[in-house]
Amino acid sequence: AQDDAAAWLAGQGVGTAVAYRVRLVLEELVTNLILHGQFDGSRAPAGIEIGMEDDAIRVVVEDSAHPFDPRLAPAPAKPSPNDDRVGGLGLELVRRMTSSLAYERTPESRNRTV
Repeated sequence: AQDDAAAWLAGQGVGTAVAYRVRLVLEELVTNLILHGQFDGSRAPAGIEIGMEDDAIRVVVEDSAHPFDPRLAPAPAKPSPNDDRVGGLGLELVRRMTSSLAYERTPESRNRTV
């Protein structure tokens, strides 16, 4: 998916810095889904769409995992000098690198994060 996203972004003339942000957001959302998504196995696990909408890049991740609204995930604790945690910052990174974050549960019982 990363290579396809990079090729599409390059074809749209998207600058390197913006393309990096889009790819990082996509990577964080998909990684979170892989590591934490709970699937029944009854449907295709996930799909990704990237497109342009009103001079903005729109990334959509749709999946068949159990309901999860990323907007409701708590912000991570502030790091301390002895903090040696790995992970737990992905959704906060997504929040900071996007102009908006939306979620809906579709009529087909899929999560749709935009």
